[in-house]
Amino acid sequence: MVDIAVSGRRTRRLLRPSLLAGVLIILGFLVVAIAAPVIAPRQGERNEESYRVASMRPLPPSPEHPLGMLPGEVDILQGIVWGTRGVFRVGLVVVAARALMGIAIGLVAGYAGRFVDAILMRITDGFLAFPMIAAAMVMLAVLGFGSDPMARFLPDYIPTRQEATIQAALILFGWMTYARLIRGNVLAEREKDYVTSARASGIGHGRLVFRHLLPNSTQGLLVMMASDVGAVVVTLLAFVFIGLVSFSRDRLVQADWGQMLVAGRDWIVSGQSFAYWYAYLPLSLVIVLFAAGWNLIGDGLRDAFDPRLP
Repeated sequence: MVDIAVSGRRTRRLLRPSLLAGVLIILGFLVVAIAAPVIAPRQGERNEESYRVASMRPLPPSPEHPLGMLPGEVDILQGIVWGTRGVFRVGLVVVAARALMGIAIGLVAGYAGRFVDAILMRITDGFLAFPMIAAAMVMLAVLGFGSDPMARFLPDYIPTRQEATIQAALILFGWMTYARLIRGNVLAEREKDYVTSARASGIGHGRLVFRHLLPNSTQGLLVMMASDVGAVVVTLLAFVFIGLVSFSRDRLVQADWGQMLVAGRDWIVSGQSFAYWYAYLPLSLVIVLFAAGWNLIGDGLRDAFDPRLP
C-alpha cells in the first residue's frame, strides 16, 4: 500500500502544469524538426549571380512567404523550421558532452576523496572563474580559422571550424556544475550502509562505482540537463549575434537560426526597426519559446522529484 501511495504521489507530481507545458512545447518543436521537409520544402540552391540580384532588404510577409524574407531572399519560415533541427542537434550534443565530463570528474573526485578531490575541485574552480566569452575568443583565435573540407560535402551535418570551436568552448567551460553536483551526491552516498557492506564483501572499485554509487548519485542530473539545453542554445546564438562566428554567403542561403540573426541584426538597430519587425521578431519569439520550454521541463522535474513538496 505504501508503494502504491508513493507511486500515485509521484505520478501527480509529473502531471504538474509547468512540466506538461514544457513537454508540449518541446514536442511541438520536435515535430516541426522531423516534418521540416513537409512544412517548408527547401528552395533550390542559388548561384552567385542569382544572389547578387536578390533583394538586399527584408521583404514583408506575403501569401508565398507568410513570415517574410530576409536580405538575399532567405525565407524566414523556412529558416525557422529547418533551423529547429540545428538547435536540437547542438543543444543536445553540447549538454550530453558537458554531462559526461562532469559525471566522470565528479565521480572520481567524490569517490577518491582527499588529495585527488582537492586537486579536481581546484581545477573546477579555475574553470568556473574563467569567463566564457574570453575563452571562446581565445579558442577562436587559435583554432577557429582554416579550411573545412568535409563541410563542403555535408553542409547540413558538418559544422564549420568556427562553429565547432564555439561548441567546444561551450563544452570545456560548462561541465563544472555537473561535476559539483555528482561529487556532492557521491560524497553523501559513499557514507551509507550499502556502500560499507559492498566494501566489506570485497567488491572491486569499478563495480562499486558503476553498479552502486553512480546509479544512486544522479539526483538532480536530469533537471540540470533539461534546463541547460535552452541556455546552451541561447548562448551559442548570442555568440553568433555579437559576431564571434561568421558565416559565408553560401551558408546564409541555407539559413538556420544563427545565420538569420546575423542577417536581421542590422535591421534591429536601424532607424526603421519597426518597419522591418518581421526580420527579427518572429525568430526572437521562437528562440524565447524554445528556451522557455526547456526551462519549464527543468522546473517541473525539480518539483516532481523534490521530496519536500507534497
